[in-house]
Amino acid sequence: MKKINLIIVSFFILFSTISYASNGDPKPVKKIFSTEDIKNLADKYVNNNLGLKNPAIVDVDGDGAFDILIFKDGNVAYYRNTGTLEDPFFVPENMHYEKYTSAFFLKTTIPYPVFFADKNGDGKLDLFAITDKTYNANQQQYEYKVLYSENMLGLDTGVLITIILVLVIVILVVAIIH
Repeated sequence: MKKINLIIVSFFILFSTISYASNGDPKPVKKIFSTEDIKNLADKYVNNNLGLKNPAIVDVDGDGAFDILIFKDGNVAYYRNTGTLEDPFFVPENMHYEKYTSAFFLKTTIPYPVFFADKNGDGKLDLFAITDKTYNANQQQYEYKVLYSENMLGLDTGVLITIILVLVIVILVVAIIH
């Protein structure tokens, strides 16, 4: 069920909240990130100064440093990074950044911390999920496993919402049958 939750939340986050600026225009992506870049940044963002669990990490304000979004109880909370990309420090910027409603009767949460950044230079935010953390005793630091999924959809928001609704209906039907 975690994979289904991650897919649903990822589509929701990627296409309805963070890939568009407040005026509805696509936000320009300024930097390209490799999986290795995300691995190197992961510890500082996953173990953030606010103790937020499983954040959605994305550059919301376009300043080149990742910010944090938390989805809880129909509200999106926005924590702005007042530090730098490599040395983040988060402050609650807008605790009611955006509202959402869920017609899904099961509780959906993000099971892993996720980064949204451009990996291939196409200007679209791709998904990096931090799925595992191990301690390297030789280097005396944590190492993270990062899974990557490319955003290959070039569809408008209306089509994406329709796709998400169809996915939710299919999942509901499968849940009812089983």
